[in-house]
Amino acid sequence: MRWYLSHVSLTLFSCITLFTLYSFMFPPEAGSPLQGLSYASILLLSPLGLLLALISRTRGELSRIGITAMVGHSVLLLFLFLYMTLGYLILGV
Repeated sequence: MRWYLSHVSLTLFSCITLFTLYSFMFPPEAGSPLQGLSYASILLLSPLGLLLALISRTRGELSRIGITAMVGHSVLLLFLFLYMTLGYLILGV
């Protein structure tokens, strides 16, 4: 079961990343309901992925997949924070 949770967390990270990249490559139209969905998915699903990766620990240690998932979700949250602060406030993106 714990093996399954770490793989679900890594899959969740991959899906969020691909969806975010897709939304940057092909941005939705202005006023579309899908406009902020990539940011909402990072904000709502990355903490869930971190939690799943932490739960998947066996005997106090994380597998390589769990570590990759935790680092990936942490980087996504850092990206969101930096994009919202530096992009909007300083650079005016």
